[in-house]
Amino acid sequence: MTETVAPEFADFIRAERQASRLPQAATRTRMAEGDVFPGVFIAAARLDPLLRVAARRAAGFFRATKRTEVVWVQGDSELAVNFAAVSVQAGDGTLLVTLPVRCDQVGKVNVGVLFAVGSPNAPAGLYAATAGRPSGPEPVVAAWSEALVAFAWNCLLELVGGMAAAVGKDQRGNLLVPVELSARRQGIEIVPMARFRFSGSSTLKSSTSKSPAVKP
Repeated sequence: MTETVAPEFADFIRAERQASRLPQAATRTRMAEGDVFPGVFIAAARLDPLLRVAARRAAGFFRATKRTEVVWVQGDSELAVNFAAVSVQAGDGTLLVTLPVRCDQVGKVNVGVLFAVGSPNAPAGLYAATAGRPSGPEPVVAAWSEALVAFAWNCLLELVGGMAAAVGKDQRGNLLVPVELSARRQGIEIVPMARFRFSGSSTLKSSTSKSPAVKP
């Protein structure tokens, strides 16, 4: 998750406030560390466009771009991932992320990554579980399962993190972070929270993991 807010996320939060579905900016409430803000609900019909913004950022593009794909390289293998056409289907405690990909062996195909997350009746914070191998053609998942699962999860993290950050800042001026994600068929809800202070630091630094080499 990044420390900048996508304009599309800010526009969504602004519209929710104008429609009185969300309280005003968090900074006006002087949120102290650990305080939570009312949940941000995203209806199922609005998820795909917002997830595509998140996928673009997860792919390394933080501004509007005409590019729609990234190409992952691993040894002699390459896989093109269409981050501009990802989609997600919400269920009761589940999120199915669909990634359109293409390669020489199978052409254009879809890979599905199913995450078990919290639900309104069974909150689970930001914990999620998924299978080690996504669903899709064997030549693709055999070579790229780990990277595909990681990318799908990063897309969701960019979405929930970006939405929480768009809500506002805490009393120390830090963007809010997500503390809970829940899903139901009607959509998802994200609960923003003011960050805790660790070891005297006023901000949290996100850790990064190694990803496949990417050719934009």
